[in-house]
Amino acid sequence: MKIKCMYYNKRFTDKPNGYEIAEVQKNLVKTNISIENLANGLSHGATFKPALLNGRKSVDWVSQQLFALDFDHETTIQEQLNKCKELSISPCFGYTSFSHTEQEHHFRLVFCTDTVITDIETRNKLQNTLISLFDKSDNVTKDCTRIFFGGRSLICDTYNNRINAKQIIDKYYKEDLQNPKKITEPKTCKKKLNYYSNKELLNENIEAIKHLDVVKMRELLDKNPINNPTTIEVHSQDELFKFINAIDLSEYLGVEYGEKFSCILPEHEDNSPSACIWTTDDGTQIYKCFGCGHAFTIISLTEKLAQCSRSKAIEFIKSVYGITLYESDWTKQWKQKLIDYANYLDSKELEVTFPELSTLIRTRKCHMKSILLYFSTLVNEDMQINGNPFFFSSYDKLMQVCGIKPNRRIVLSQSLVLFSLLNMINKMQVKAIPEKELHKAQQIAIACGHKKLTGFYSFNEYGVMSFSNSEEIAKTLKENHVTLKGLSREYVLRTFGIEVANKVYSQYKFENSKGTSEKSDNATLELINKLCNIINEKGYCLESDIRGKGQTELQWKRSIAQILSVGKFQKIRLNKKIKAQYNVVCNGYPFIIVNK
Repeated sequence: MKIKCMYYNKRFTDKPNGYEIAEVQKNLVKTNISIENLANGLSHGATFKPALLNGRKSVDWVSQQLFALDFDHETTIQEQLNKCKELSISPCFGYTSFSHTEQEHHFRLVFCTDTVITDIETRNKLQNTLISLFDKSDNVTKDCTRIFFGGRSLICDTYNNRINAKQIIDKYYKEDLQNPKKITEPKTCKKKLNYYSNKELLNENIEAIKHLDVVKMRELLDKNPINNPTTIEVHSQDELFKFINAIDLSEYLGVEYGEKFSCILPEHEDNSPSACIWTTDDGTQIYKCFGCGHAFTIISLTEKLAQCSRSKAIEFIKSVYGITLYESDWTKQWKQKLIDYANYLDSKELEVTFPELSTLIRTRKCHMKSILLYFSTLVNEDMQINGNPFFFSSYDKLMQVCGIKPNRRIVLSQSLVLFSLLNMINKMQVKAIPEKELHKAQQIAIACGHKKLTGFYSFNEYGVMSFSNSEEIAKTLKENHVTLKGLSREYVLRTFGIEVANKVYSQYKFENSKGTSEKSDNATLELINKLCNIINEKGYCLESDIRGKGQTELQWKRSIAQILSVGKFQKIRLNKKIKAQYNVVCNGYPFIIVNK
């Protein structure tokens, strides 16, 4: 039997924090899973929401068959299992959370109803009744959108146990209506926002933000004392901003998540609730006022409220949450290298030393520079092979980084092929990707329905040693009049061989090994025969005589290097002497093809 819920199969070894929570939020998907597989996943660090949702808010609730309780203090596993027997309400499984110890038991029990519940009122009654009966459980599990992170070990494996919602509600819910503490007034850790029409004062959180008062803010958020703060260490700029953007903005401001409240912006008088907080697909929390139309992240909102610079806002948030950006010497060195590489593409040195290469990339180097600068923010010691960093990124993200419009995906593809061929970026082959990162990429591909994996990239040193070969490749492309449209897998395969094709088209190794298609081979053979006939008749062949238009021209561009090599032809540019030698009659001095 399988159960529908929201599930993310990544196996964490510690409780997700900061940017990892944003990752979880984004990747929780509807799943039809057996209870045994769910229990196995959760007891090894996976994550789930018991409810089936069409979004992230309570209004998006669809149905539910699993109900989970969280126990974090003042009880033991055995005590609660005994209570289950006493009440005849048995879990189908349970698991210890990441913070569980023998001295202090932290765990979760999961119950499964004998039928799927599709009525939200019934769902709420059952969840509240279970919380009331198991009074040592955490009250926050009443929320139908609640995320339950995984843990480290399985408590019980009674997968076939079921509970009857109607029987439990009929027996216990009515009796417990006398106790509103659990049923009708659930505890909340959020603070209500006090409204003042004159906008003089809103609440303590916002006052602390306005004055960049770190001590007061830590006190309000129940953080450790400022003289002994908890330190959260991040290792790259990217990790830093993922963590900051995933901070609970409602807690930061002292307002209720999902509820509308009066706008807190200083220039907007708002006597009726018109603002709220919502979460984007990548987990970023956004403050939005529908009255004045403004939207801000936690950083920009801090800037606005405190009337300070962006850097001061970031430092304030880092101090409040005890965030430290640690960069090792290796990280700093590679970060600077990537920045230097980006600058090198614009340098006079490149133009003088490698003129063909410099000319060839003139219109596309802005993409390579943007990618280098973006990856410089992602350098992380955990992402390196043999002392060199590597990176992974989706096409959509790189298009955004390069400023390419969504409907122009081919533009990025062409740029990546060009720069990979020119040794400016390495597309990592699957066998070279570390197992942990490969598994992550495979999970993303499965979740998104992609046939190919997210791209992994690395870099060689930019300079004379690596670009000497690139200059020769640029000359070949220029001599063959190859445009980016003609720069295809077939062209690379025919011109530079399978080894280079495997490098440039790293995820097409099987296709590369199959070689070119029969149709393409026949078209190439026709071009060779036509070329031989023209040369035999005239002693030479103008490229314009054979190149043709449309598909013929495209095939010529893809096959020209192979044709010249296999047929023992040579391509030379006309001058007066050569014109006279071959009796060529034409305007100008174009290329001709002759026998060697």
